[in-house]
Amino acid sequence: MAFKGIQKAAMLLTMLDSSTATELLRDVPQEVIQKIAMELSHLDARKEKDDDLFIHAAREFYNELMKSQSGSLHVKSFVNSLLQGAVGTKEKAVEMQKRIKEAMIEKDPFLALSSASPIQLAAALEDEPPQAIAVVLSSLPSKLTTEVLVRLEEDKCRQTIWRMTQPNDVSSKTIRRIGEVVCKRLMEMNSEEGTPVNENMSRDSLRRVAIVLSGLEKEKRDALLGVIQDRDSDTATLVRSLMVTWDDIIKIEDRSLQQTLRSVEPTVLAKALHGAETIIRDKIMSNISERMKEMIEEEASLMGEPRKKDVIAAREQVALPLREANETGELLFIEEEEA
Repeated sequence: MAFKGIQKAAMLLTMLDSSTATELLRDVPQEVIQKIAMELSHLDARKEKDDDLFIHAAREFYNELMKSQSGSLHVKSFVNSLLQGAVGTKEKAVEMQKRIKEAMIEKDPFLALSSASPIQLAAALEDEPPQAIAVVLSSLPSKLTTEVLVRLEEDKCRQTIWRMTQPNDVSSKTIRRIGEVVCKRLMEMNSEEGTPVNENMSRDSLRRVAIVLSGLEKEKRDALLGVIQDRDSDTATLVRSLMVTWDDIIKIEDRSLQQTLRSVEPTVLAKALHGAETIIRDKIMSNISERMKEMIEEEASLMGEPRKKDVIAAREQVALPLREANETGELLFIEEEEA
């Protein structure tokens, strides 16, 4: 759900202490304050509060503060956009952002963890006791918590989930200490250049492995996938999914592609082809029946502008039968000519 700047500002202000909120609004135009006050009244009148939405707004703001350029804070005037350009000078904005960041970290010591990947968080938490891990995970969005839990050692995962069901009063001092320790560990996991470990780099490496395995005979490929599976089932699953992707469609022999595309619904293909590269679109359209082409065109004319995530999901649905055919050795690829 998309929120307007005023709505985000109102949600952000509810997460600050009164003195910080007052300081933030000190030089804001009266009409803007009035709009924010109306939005706050509306939030209160609803009598229900989705904590995840409020946390998302706060973390979006925090992540903007943490973005850097040339080694210094990159002021993107995020506060200005929230309060319709009413913050003031650049210097004042920087100082105000600094105070807000300190206040937000004081309120939520784990805000800095929101930009880390599940893999990084699991690695940073692996040496912590289950009780400390439970404190951290209880403060994170449920989806991220789930992704971290499945990456923990099995016994520690069980103990952590039990601790999460038995919440105890933990002092703010202890919470801050845990936050500092975990954040420091994440910083130590950064690369030598000081940039966070990029999960996309790991994915690129796995993609290279997947391409290598795709070129092997099925028996040898399955044996090597089994080795990966025995060590890390999640990695094995990801490698399998990367062995055939949407972009690989142009490398598949026509007859193999024709057979697999028959199992894909026209609605899915119409969505998957939205904004697709011409070479991929032409490859697909040349390997389906005239009737299927008509159905796809009809679906495309009716569906409107699809969301990006829906297009990606549709392309995954197209790739799925291709992967299944590849698993059984039925998918054939165009042989590359040797130079």
